Amino acid sequence: MSIAKDVLRILIAFFLGMVLIAFQTVLFLDMILLNPISYYEYVNTPAYYDKLKEQIDFGLEEVGRYTNIPGEVLTSAVTDTEIKDYSQTAVKEMIAYLRGDRLDYTLKYDTTKLKANIESYAKDFAAQKNQPYNETLVAEVERISSMAGTRIETYTMIIDPTLLKQVGVDKKIQLVLSKIRMAELALIVAAMVLIFLLWLTNKHHRMRTLWWTGSSLMVSSVVLLIPGLVINFMNVAGRVGLKDSYVTWVLERSINAMLLKWNLMQTLFLVIGILLMVIYLLYRRKQIKKSK
Repeated sequence: MSIAKDVLRILIAFFLGMVLIAFQTVLFLDMILLNPISYYEYVNTPAYYDKLKEQIDFGLEEVGRYTNIPGEVLTSAVTDTEIKDYSQTAVKEMIAYLRGDRLDYTLKYDTTKLKANIESYAKDFAAQKNQPYNETLVAEVERISSMAGTRIETYTMIIDPTLLKQVGVDKKIQLVLSKIRMAELALIVAAMVLIFLLWLTNKHHRMRTLWWTGSSLMVSSVVLLIPGLVINFMNVAGRVGLKDSYVTWVLERSINAMLLKWNLMQTLFLVIGILLMVIYLLYRRKQIKKSK
């Protein structure tokens, strides 16, 4: 009978470990990977905005060359503060869109200053050529300001919502991520049920439930921690591409930051698991001393 109970406890602890692996993964996805705050650190990183502004200026100068407008007319209308504010808002709105909190991603860069600069240049150009500032030029100003705004939007978003829509995965992603909180709750309930079952199978030693729960948490944490440490050791982030590329610069630092947070989270759960086991051992040691 004792052997049967031990086998039952091992099976319950095994399933508890599986549930905890799923819970720890989903929790990281919810609290870290899909949390806008995790990406706001770039707002305060001068190196990030130096590269971003450099890329935006390059894109706007391309628009200028394509439309025969001096690049400084466009670049002078975009300030660091505006880019920082827009980037932060874009991250927040994109994550809300992916989570399904927004039906669509509708955020657009405010091109008011761009339009004013382009309009001023167009009027001066028309005056020099003794031409009227007519509806054709007005439409051209609108077109160019829209092109410039689109370039800024493209560079400030790591994930392009238009591309997701074209591929047809946006709704699928929303369908999955919109249920992430429900999944967390379901996994918590499942874990509590399994812990309760462990408690029932330890009728004469209720505190032993701490040992089984702690061991399950320790194993789940180690299982998740090992891949993170291996990826970190292999320096996968440093192999994504050229160091001076804007996109690869962002990817490298994003991967490193997420790996660090992943490893720290699993280490925290590992420590909690070990503490539960230590508490049981101390309790057991105290009980043995009392029985002598």
